[in-house]
Amino acid sequence: MTATMTVATSARPTPSSTPGRRRALLALARFESVRMLRHPLTVAAALLFLSPRLWGWLSGSVNRYPVLPDELITIQLLALPVLGGSALIVANLATLRAHRHKVDASYDVLVLPPAWRVGGFLLALLPLAALSLLLVGVQVVAAAVLPGSAGSVDVATLLTPAALTLLLGAVGVLSGVLVRSALIAPLLVLLVLVLEFLVITPTIVESGWRFLLPVYVSEFTVPVPAGVSDRPAARHLVYLVGITVLLAAAVLARANARRQVVAAGLGVGLILAVGGGLTQSRPDPGLAAARATVEDRAASIQSCEIRGDVTYCFFDGFGGFVPGWDAVVTSVRAVVPASAASSGPPLAVRQRTSLDAITAAGWTGSVAEDRRMVASWKVEDAAAGTPEAVHVGTAWGDDRAAAALAAEVAYRLMAAQAYDGGNFLCGARAALLVWLVGRASPTTLAGMRSLDETSTGALSFSDMSSNYGILAPDRAAAPALELLERQSEVAPLVERHWAELTAPDTPLERFGAIFGVPIQPLAPDDDTLACVP
Repeated sequence: MTATMTVATSARPTPSSTPGRRRALLALARFESVRMLRHPLTVAAALLFLSPRLWGWLSGSVNRYPVLPDELITIQLLALPVLGGSALIVANLATLRAHRHKVDASYDVLVLPPAWRVGGFLLALLPLAALSLLLVGVQVVAAAVLPGSAGSVDVATLLTPAALTLLLGAVGVLSGVLVRSALIAPLLVLLVLVLEFLVITPTIVESGWRFLLPVYVSEFTVPVPAGVSDRPAARHLVYLVGITVLLAAAVLARANARRQVVAAGLGVGLILAVGGGLTQSRPDPGLAAARATVEDRAASIQSCEIRGDVTYCFFDGFGGFVPGWDAVVTSVRAVVPASAASSGPPLAVRQRTSLDAITAAGWTGSVAEDRRMVASWKVEDAAAGTPEAVHVGTAWGDDRAAAALAAEVAYRLMAAQAYDGGNFLCGARAALLVWLVGRASPTTLAGMRSLDETSTGALSFSDMSSNYGILAPDRAAAPALELLERQSEVAPLVERHWAELTAPDTPLERFGAIFGVPIQPLAPDDDTLACVP
C-alpha cells in the first residue's frame, strides 16, 4: 500500500516539470489574453475599426455597390494601424507590467522561467488575432450582403488583418523584452503610420518590392475584373506569418530559451518569410494575357442580362451593378421623345475599362489613342451582337458615375450611335445633353453638379474607369444649367425641336433662341479645339 502511494506520488507532475510548466504556460496565456481583450485600448480600437461602417449605415452614405476585393484592401489599411497598433501597445504593456510595477525580482521565484513567461505573452496574442478576424468578418459580411456587391472574397486576404495583428503584437512583446520603456510602443505605432503612408504613394505602388511592406494596394486606382490586378494574397500571408515566427524566435532567444527551440523557430520563419517574399514578387505569367483580354476582348469573357429591351453586359462578379445601370438608363429614356428612345440599334450597355488610364502612375496617352481604343471596342461590340453599345466602367455607386453613364446614354439617344471619344461636343447638342443629364434624376443632377465643380473650361462627364469622356464646353453647359430651373416649360420645346437640337450642325445660338436663354459670345482666341462630329 505504501509502495503504491509512493509510486503514484512520484508520477504526478511537479510544478517544475515540463508538463507542469506547460499547464502554467497555458494558464498564463489565458489570463493575459483576457486582460488584453478587456484592455480599454482594445475596446476603443474595435469600436474605431467598426465606426466608418456604422456611420455609413446610420447616415445613409454607405457604398451600396462595394467591390469586395477592394473593400478587403481598404479594411487591411484600416486594420494595420488601428487593430495592429492597439495590439502592439497592449502586448508591450503586458510584457513590461512587472518592470513598471518594480516586481521583476519577484518573478525569479515563480514556476515559469523567463522563456516560458514570454511564451505565454506570445500565445496570449492569438485571441487578439481571432478578435481581428471576427471584426473583419463583420465588415465583409456587411458589404457582401448588399445586393450591389461585386467580386468575391479571397480567404488569404480575409485572414491578412488577423496576421497583421499577430505580427504587430509580436513586435510589442519583442520591444518589451529589448527596451524597458513603455514609450517605445507609441513610437513604433507612429512608424507603422509612416509605413502605411508609403504604401499608398504612387512610387511604391508601381514598384516591384511593394509586397515586402505589411500591406499593399492595387496598382489600379479603380476596381478591375478578377485576375487583372497583381495580388499574391496567399504568398503575402505566408510572408507575414514567416516574419511573425521570426519575431517570436527573437523574443525566445532574448529570454534564453533552449537553442533547439530558437533554431527551429528561426528555420521555419526564414523558410516562410524568404519563400513567401521571393515568390510574391514574381509576376504571374498569365497576368499579361488576362489584361489584354479584359481591354481588347471583353465580350469574350462577359455575361449579359436583358432588362426590357436593353442588354447589359458585365465582367464576372459585377452583375450586381446592373440594377443601378438600368435605373440610370430608364431615367434618361424617360426625358427624351418616345421616337428617340428607340432610335438606332437596340440599346446595349457594356462594361469596359482602359487599364493604362487607371494605373497609379497616371495616363500618358493621347486623344488619338483614345479614339483608336474606342473604335476597336465598337468593332468588337458589333461582332458580339451589341452594336453601338454604351460603355460603362468598373467603378459604380456614386453620383458622378451615374452622371457619366447618363451622358453616354443621352448621346447615344441623340446621335443614334455611341460616343467615340475625342474632344468637345459642340453646338446645340452639347447644351441639350447637359439638360438631359440634369433632368433625368436627382442622382444624375447631383453627380453632374459635382463634376462641374471639378471641371475647368468644360463640363467633363468622364468615367473613372477610363480616361475618355464627353466634354461639354462651359459656354454650352451654362445655358443648359439655367434651363434646369424652368423644367415645366422646357420639356415641350425639347420634344418639338428634337430633330433640330440633335443635328450636328445646329449652332449653340439656335439653342439659345429656342429656349430664350443668353449665350456667351465666343472668345476670339477660343477655337473650341475639335468638335465631336
